[in-house]
Amino acid sequence: MKRLFVVPLLGLLAACTALPLSIAIPDYTSKVAANNTVITFQKTQQTQTPPSPAKSITIEGQITYNQTATLVFYASDTPPCDSQINGVYTCSFDSNTMESLGEISLQAGVPQNFVWQGAKLTGGINKNSLYIGVSLKDSLLTGGTLQFRNMVAKVAVF
Repeated sequence: MKRLFVVPLLGLLAACTALPLSIAIPDYTSKVAANNTVITFQKTQQTQTPPSPAKSITIEGQITYNQTATLVFYASDTPPCDSQINGVYTCSFDSNTMESLGEISLQAGVPQNFVWQGAKLTGGINKNSLYIGVSLKDSLLTGGTLQFRNMVAKVAVF
């Protein structure tokens, strides 16, 4: 009789050890600097923080840019630099405060899905202090407007 209860209980406990938690990040629009040596950062807003610090967090969502370009993305879990006007930071890359999340090639006006993961990204969600940065990969383009939509941080609670 005991075995009948132990097996389902063990299955239930195993399923709960990696319970996923989703944290919504409200949509926002960001300006992209007009050259490839400047990274434009904005602090994201999030609906909650994880109940305990997570070891790994993935962010999924969609981006749309108003031009055809390749953009490089970054994350920081603290204000990325001192150069800030109206909540927008314009920085040079600093490996002490930021990490690269990768690059995405975009067609003008066409939404593109993304999935990002990294230590600074995880730290930022854990502290409710995530800054996402973007720069142009090529210097031949002018700056533009980037839309972040349907962003969700997926947290595995251990």
